[in-house]
Amino acid sequence: MEKNSLDASIFLCSSPIHDSNIQYFTGFQQTRFWAFSCLVITPEKSLLIPSRLEYDRALREAEADEIINIKDYDNSLTKILKEKLRDEKKIGIIESIFPYRLTRKLKNKEFRNVSDITEELRSIKTQGEIELIKKSCKIANHGVKVVQENLSKNITEKEIAIIIEQELIRKGADEISFPTIVTSGKRSAYVHPEPSFSEKKIQEGLGLIDFGARYKGYCSDITVPFSIGNLSKKQKEIVNTVQKTYEKSIESLEIGKPTWKIYDITEKITEGDGFEAKHSLGHGLGLDVHESPNLSPKPKTEDGLKGWEETLLKENMVFTIEPGIYVPEIGGSRLENDVLMVKNGPEILTKSEFIEL
Repeated sequence: MEKNSLDASIFLCSSPIHDSNIQYFTGFQQTRFWAFSCLVITPEKSLLIPSRLEYDRALREAEADEIINIKDYDNSLTKILKEKLRDEKKIGIIESIFPYRLTRKLKNKEFRNVSDITEELRSIKTQGEIELIKKSCKIANHGVKVVQENLSKNITEKEIAIIIEQELIRKGADEISFPTIVTSGKRSAYVHPEPSFSEKKIQEGLGLIDFGARYKGYCSDITVPFSIGNLSKKQKEIVNTVQKTYEKSIESLEIGKPTWKIYDITEKITEGDGFEAKHSLGHGLGLDVHESPNLSPKPKTEDGLKGWEETLLKENMVFTIEPGIYVPEIGGSRLENDVLMVKNGPEILTKSEFIEL
């Protein structure tokens, strides 16, 4: 903190805002839909202000130098922050989610965005985090078996989504990582379809199921691609290119390599086969579904390069590899697995593979 000339940093959970840095720094896990807590970190100490409903649990579970009962301050977070940060001027915040109204109440403070600092810190997982992510991935692998056992033309997209989610929770997930996506037929050409699953039975042609488990806060994220019935020439080309791109991606992973170069290798394959790469090749995983590193292209313009920094693959990074191709009126396919970088290369944590019926 002193290195970045900050007097303090504030992290806030207040629905719908959820800042997972609070769990990262204190170990205090909260359900996202009704969480309230505020963490203040100074060079000398850390202060956690949970909601009145979770104060007793925070006393037992949170790792902080001081846990403050908001009741003692007339239930006013502003009053606490004004007292505890009376002399601190330079305050770090996560700018994209920190409420503007709170910055206005804390007058005479200079607010600085620290998201780059926290993202870089969290991109390298501790051994404890890795074990939790592996458990989350193990639960997701059970989901792959559930797909293999239940996928057919006789089940609706909604029905198989419900079965998967129930099984993930039965196997130990606290909750799902994100809304499950089940899409088939022409609908599979949408990267993010709406609704995420329909009432219709699984259609012939291409399809995919994207799901994940959250275990003690840590996420897995996996996409199982499939086909049902006879495929057209174009659909077969989509499947073959996705598989080829996925395999080349895994082969290209090595510590010290820039993430944009991994993306470039696979983009050339995709475009060389006549398709468009519509999204990044992958993203980091942890307490959030999308973290650093991001396996995306290097900016091609001067404006894009301003402020851009190259990210290198490092030991104990965890991220997805998820090449996908989507063609309107034809369909789409995406193969996604979760990867841990170790000294000798990538360790594949999940077991998604193409299913052909």
